[in-house]
Amino acid sequence: MRMFILLMGSLFIGCTSTPSTCINDRTIGTIIRWGDGELGKGSYSGYEMHAKELALYAVNKPDATSSMSLVILDSIESRLFCGKLQDIVGTFTAIQSLYSPGKTYRSVEYVNTKTNVHMKAIWNPEFTTFGSKEFRAIYDSLMLAVPPIPKAQHEK
Repeated sequence: MRMFILLMGSLFIGCTSTPSTCINDRTIGTIIRWGDGELGKGSYSGYEMHAKELALYAVNKPDATSSMSLVILDSIESRLFCGKLQDIVGTFTAIQSLYSPGKTYRSVEYVNTKTNVHMKAIWNPEFTTFGSKEFRAIYDSLMLAVPPIPKAQHEK
């Protein structure tokens, strides 16, 4: 009975406490990037989340000779960033390598500029393979963080 009371008490205290953030000195330089590219052209378009600014950016690189451009889209909550970071790090820990592009590719990246760690998973979006299953799920969950494009931009 005493163990039950202790367990219930710890659950209650855990549920009422403020969630802590994963952003600290070690993770402040973290960038989560996802998007689509074309190997032949060297082009890339997608999105990035930055820990330092807690912001979501659209990224674009039209060809191999261009540099990547960033356009801020929105701010993000630390809880969202930390959840995605946990998912990505866990998946890269379990699946340490995925490189299976076609003419086009889809990717998820983890970049930590403070610790100089860069991990990237690349797969062919034309195929639904077992090997890319976890990264496809992460990609899809990251896309949920992207705000919808206003109708006026669709019509241009």
